[in-house]
Amino acid sequence: MATAIYPYIAPKELKKEEDDSTARELSWLLDSVQETLASLKSGLEECYALLAPIEPGSTLVTSSPRSESVKGHITRVGTTIVKGSLHLRLRTYSPLQLSISQEHPLILPQLSRLRALLNQSLDCVDITRWTGDRHSAPFITSQLHLLHSILIEALSLLKGPVLLQPTSDTPPQTPSLTDIEASVSAHSPPWNEISYDAQTFTPALPQNLSLHFLPTSSSLILTVRVLEPTSTPPSTFNKLALAIGAQRRLEHDEIDEVFMYKGEEVRVREKVRVESSADPVLLVLGAKLGSLERCVEAGRMGLRAVLGVDDEG
Repeated sequence: MATAIYPYIAPKELKKEEDDSTARELSWLLDSVQETLASLKSGLEECYALLAPIEPGSTLVTSSPRSESVKGHITRVGTTIVKGSLHLRLRTYSPLQLSISQEHPLILPQLSRLRALLNQSLDCVDITRWTGDRHSAPFITSQLHLLHSILIEALSLLKGPVLLQPTSDTPPQTPSLTDIEASVSAHSPPWNEISYDAQTFTPALPQNLSLHFLPTSSSLILTVRVLEPTSTPPSTFNKLALAIGAQRRLEHDEIDEVFMYKGEEVRVREKVRVESSADPVLLVLGAKLGSLERCVEAGRMGLRAVLGVDDEG
């Protein structure tokens, strides 16, 4: 079944009418983007305020669910852990009780970077609204592209590096996941490159013990590692105990790897990973950021459709 315009319009006049209709639609869409930007700014300000250093913060239970390996609690305020107490009963380490000093809080670099990204996104929204030509489709498109990339990086920081791996059925995003992972890694250093203030823990954290906190969109992940220098050969007693089955090898994903930690090559002898109780602030922050990212992407898709652009280029 075919369709036709009645009464008949000459091809040249039809092309002019189509162009005029597209221009009107684009003008309406650009005006609606301004309203969307105002709403985005409000949402971004709410997200920024969620990471403000305002007491009392979130007190989280940090305990291993089925063992006595780690028992304790921590309090996160803004981008830092301001206090806490941890009782460690590890299989290869003597019992230890650690406290986090309020005078020397533990800074979470991922959340510090996330707050900086939120500040950048607010600047991007203000530039889009108040500078340049608000009726210029290329300008608005480029600004939404920039804003979307900032929000993608912010979400990636909050989700954690494990969730950054692309899947075969996931279309490429802008910027690419490889670029995002590289950027996130630069502001989320691996555990062996993090050195906490010597006065953060009481008593001071031993040389052969590592604590690493990683924020996610719902909680904080604590990983405790017992380290041993590669230069120290295993004792005869441990070799014998392993040979006769009196002692089991503590299997984990890093057991055969060698790391450089505080200027020394070490192996991870024991590794315990604990997820804290749910952090209500991080849960709200993750939901809000996800909603804002989808809103920006919807605006970009609308502009691409009107402009007849099928890809990210």
